[in-house]
Amino acid sequence: MQIKGTAVKITADFVKANFKDRYYEWIESLPDTSRDIVGQPVFSSSWYSLIDSVIIPTQRVGDLFFPSHKDAALELGRFSSESALNGIYKIFIKISSPQFVLSRATNVFATYYNPADIQILTAKDNSAILEMKGFTRKEELVVYRIAGWLEKTIELTTNTKIPPVIEKQYTGDNLSAKISMKW
Repeated sequence: MQIKGTAVKITADFVKANFKDRYYEWIESLPDTSRDIVGQPVFSSSWYSLIDSVIIPTQRVGDLFFPSHKDAALELGRFSSESALNGIYKIFIKISSPQFVLSRATNVFATYYNPADIQILTAKDNSAILEMKGFTRKEELVVYRIAGWLEKTIELTTNTKIPPVIEKQYTGDNLSAKISMKW
């Protein structure tokens, strides 16, 4: 699986913003393949290996700063939402419905991962279900990153923190997931 550079940058930004004094410890904990990606300029329009650029760096954030990799991935997703929906977009999300914002976000997610299928299955006045297909078992943390993103986005649009419900299904090494949100 490949991921766009825009989504790769957020992990290093998160560590710098939240654990500035330990940033180089985090960088040094990465294997060479990951360090070569996050330690160099990351180009928004370039494609990178999802495992090397996001999954392994997320695991190291979990190892160093959180009780689990899953907790790290959720917080990275929340941070990503807040970063993406800041500035002029902050006003936009305050006046838009959550389902409208989520439908637009899904279009963006679909362009960040290749090859993957990410879509909103349902979007109602008070709930939405996002489906992800085309991932592998090793890429599972991306489900939690997206769930954290959705959680923070709903929080920003409704002023209510509502945890996502994640359902994962494995077929051999293949992973599909549904993330449900109710507000």
